[in-house]
Amino acid sequence: MDLLPKPKERSFQDGAYTPGIHAMILLAPGTAPGALLYARMLQQTFAEQAGLRPDILRGEARPGDLLLTLDDALPAGQYRLAIAPDAVTLTAGDDEALCNGVQTLRQIIDLNGAVLPAQTITDWPDMATRGYYFDCSRGRVPKLSYLKQVADRLCRYKVNQWQLYIEHTYLFRDLSEAWRDDTPLTAQEILELDDYCAARHIELVPSLSTFGHMYKILSTKTCCDLCELEDSEKIPFSYSYAGWHHTLNASDPDSLAFVKKLIDEYRPLFRTNKFNICDDETFDLGKGRSKEQADREGAQALYVRHVKALCEYIVAQGGIPQFWGDIMWRFPESCRELPKETICLNWGYLPEQRENEIRDIAASGITQYACPGCCGWNRWMPLQLYAYKNNRIMGRHARKYHAVGILNTDWGDYGHINDPRLTVPGLLYGAAFAWNADEVPFDEINEAVSRLEYGDASGTLAGAMAEMSDHEVFDWWNAVNWIESSAERRAKLLAKLDMTQVPAANAAVEAARGKVLAAARSLPAGRKDIVQLVCVVADGILLWNDVGAYLAGAHAAGDEAGTALACRLEHWFYRYRIEWDKTSRVSATPNLIRLMNAWADCLRGRAYGSVPAPEAKD
Repeated sequence: MDLLPKPKERSFQDGAYTPGIHAMILLAPGTAPGALLYARMLQQTFAEQAGLRPDILRGEARPGDLLLTLDDALPAGQYRLAIAPDAVTLTAGDDEALCNGVQTLRQIIDLNGAVLPAQTITDWPDMATRGYYFDCSRGRVPKLSYLKQVADRLCRYKVNQWQLYIEHTYLFRDLSEAWRDDTPLTAQEILELDDYCAARHIELVPSLSTFGHMYKILSTKTCCDLCELEDSEKIPFSYSYAGWHHTLNASDPDSLAFVKKLIDEYRPLFRTNKFNICDDETFDLGKGRSKEQADREGAQALYVRHVKALCEYIVAQGGIPQFWGDIMWRFPESCRELPKETICLNWGYLPEQRENEIRDIAASGITQYACPGCCGWNRWMPLQLYAYKNNRIMGRHARKYHAVGILNTDWGDYGHINDPRLTVPGLLYGAAFAWNADEVPFDEINEAVSRLEYGDASGTLAGAMAEMSDHEVFDWWNAVNWIESSAERRAKLLAKLDMTQVPAANAAVEAARGKVLAAARSLPAGRKDIVQLVCVVADGILLWNDVGAYLAGAHAAGDEAGTALACRLEHWFYRYRIEWDKTSRVSATPNLIRLMNAWADCLRGRAYGSVPAPEAKD
């Protein structure tokens, strides 16, 4: 495999196309004005990889030119690329297919420079919707410049839907108390990103929490009366508490009106007619202010009524509602109560994810997307093999049960410490399996990722990064829950971990880092930043493993070893924040800083500022 996604049909011929200095990129009559962008992409790739910069024209092609053209005889979504010794012709059934065909041609240029092997490719996607879902709420709000880089990457690998997960990190006009200590996205930024995505055939879909995962909003003094749990505004922030307690009181009539107002403010920023209301993980439903009504009618009835009302509200405005299916899967027959336009987002993240959920939702008759994951949340280095297997098997389930799309998710639980640049391989696994059902081996797809995404001539970088995965013995979930817990619960957490694994795990991380450094010389100049990031992350894994081993050992509080670890943590976190700033705003880093300082103080044997989370779950 050298192209990603893998084309459906491909055959090679004798000879090669070598553009001369007079070669032109021709936009045939009938191509859309926006096709100029694709021509410029192609022009730039030629300049970077072949040292040539063909001009762009509209008109009829001559021998030696590269022609981009539309043909109604081809099905929508299909393109045909013919590279011959005397010309290159890209013919597409519609404008999106033309854009996708250009991405394939660009990859061929990336791999071959100015000498393009003669070949014919006919290609089309398996799944009409091939999406990516990115968390912008749990601690990390990306800079607009980085979001545009992501959009370019999605276009390059033929991903055509993108959702940004928002809880409170949009600058709602009447929710200043929720975002005042954050750096939210603005209306102008969303409008600009929506326009940028549309030019690249990426549908930017709004995604807004409207039931569960509303912790920040519902813990404000402005909105706390709408929270399921009383006194939510009085409980100091902790990651573990915020992760579990965040549910809107569905029994309060004002709750529905409140979230409709949020939808009305946010939805007009997007040109799509889709809207993801989320409504997942409503853990507290029926346990607080709505308990009396839940006891009388059932929590299920409360849940379905709220979701139904919001879906009907979206449909009444000509929209297509989406929601996460983790609650509804328990009673899939209730899907029939929702408007027929509704799309269920059916997630599952296991390497060998069972098909029950997708099968049962399919049987209910509702439309669905299959939603795998990049498997980076609560990890310094994403679980790449997990992400590969999960995307592969969810692609199988999607096709078996006739899902209309795949939405590959990239979450940021507990402060979003996982750097988004490291989930790129997981994103690309999803792009590959959404486009083409052929199941490419893990090593093979990693070689393609290395060469195409990182420009790694050795083809080894992504594989070396994968070898650094799954060695976090004292991972971020445990680090957060330990520092935010009572002494009794801390002991229970440590008892579940086998710290004898630390030496072998750290040795594996060091070996993988050595392979990354060996691959560095094969990366192009100007594209080696990934090496620094991986090395910082490797140091973080080693550090936290050593912290866990220290806690499990017999040490006096504040001894020399603990003080050394505290110093090491502070130096490492300084470098980690430099990497953070390359892609993300300040966002909620003050919470992360407080937690890191609490850890350093604790290692020095001093009092720490974190408050144990009430009834946090293991």
